[in-house]
Amino acid sequence: MNEEIKENTKEQNNPEHRKRIHTLKKMIVGILLSLLLLPTILSVVALGQIHQLNMQLNQSLLILSDLSMQVQEVRRIAEENNSQDVEIDTNASQPTGQLQQITMEDAAPSDSYEGMRKVCLTFDDGPSRNTDAILDILDSYGIKATFFVNGHPGFEEQYRRIVDEGHTIGMHSYSHVYSDVYASLEGFAMDTLEIRTYIRELTGEECVYYRFPGGSSNTVHTMPMQECIDYLDTMGITYFDWNVSVGDALGYERSVNAIVDTTMAQINALDAQTIVILMHDAPGKETTVEALPILIEKIQALDNVAIVPITEDVTPVHHVIQ
Repeated sequence: MNEEIKENTKEQNNPEHRKRIHTLKKMIVGILLSLLLLPTILSVVALGQIHQLNMQLNQSLLILSDLSMQVQEVRRIAEENNSQDVEIDTNASQPTGQLQQITMEDAAPSDSYEGMRKVCLTFDDGPSRNTDAILDILDSYGIKATFFVNGHPGFEEQYRRIVDEGHTIGMHSYSHVYSDVYASLEGFAMDTLEIRTYIRELTGEECVYYRFPGGSSNTVHTMPMQECIDYLDTMGITYFDWNVSVGDALGYERSVNAIVDTTMAQINALDAQTIVILMHDAPGKETTVEALPILIEKIQALDNVAIVPITEDVTPVHHVIQ
């Protein structure tokens, strides 16, 4: 027994043993301090995150408040308009149930193409994997067009290229989801603000042109379209429909010949100074890209015609249901 005690005492007096004991004590003290400090550190981090969330919430509330005031103003204008008796020329020569082109010839400003038929090539739903090819074709012909875009993260360079190369960029809603865009006037206003802000932050361009998903005459929702139109008006935004379509919005891919033939037939049959052609910049619309050079050349071969982008010099084309 005495030998065992002596051995233990000798071990305890060993410098290596004392060093291990000291290290162990330091580890225990460190762990205890960490356990004591951890709640404090987590609390500080949480407070910082809460402060940041509060700032974001306050900013969102300011935006919502501004939108609410704008919506109230739109509704006030709509109520005033509804209270007035407006006589509409139904244009008896046009069949009931078809779309009529509504223009503002007297309000259109004069420009260098005055007296010529203006043809606007417009592309909806982009940017997409086809955007660069479309832009390359337009550049090869020295043509400027109009792109009504949605929100598509991942195509930032295409948004910038549209603007940098002198084309007109317009809004086509952020999501293009009808049930969201047309859920309410507040929802429409929020979506419009989102796509307008998105384009501005990417390109520095303040968009002033809009195309309704489905056009202003669509019937996929119950919300009065006039409320959306009045809202755009209060925001200084002009909307454009179309009076010629290449037909590529269908669920299948049209042939190049079909696109060219139907488009030129509509142009030749249309008695209007402003011709706005609807095309789509989206996956699955490759034949639209292939048909584009042929369409440009055939349009350029027409007399007294100029291919121009949408600007303040172009008379808006609107749809109404008769």
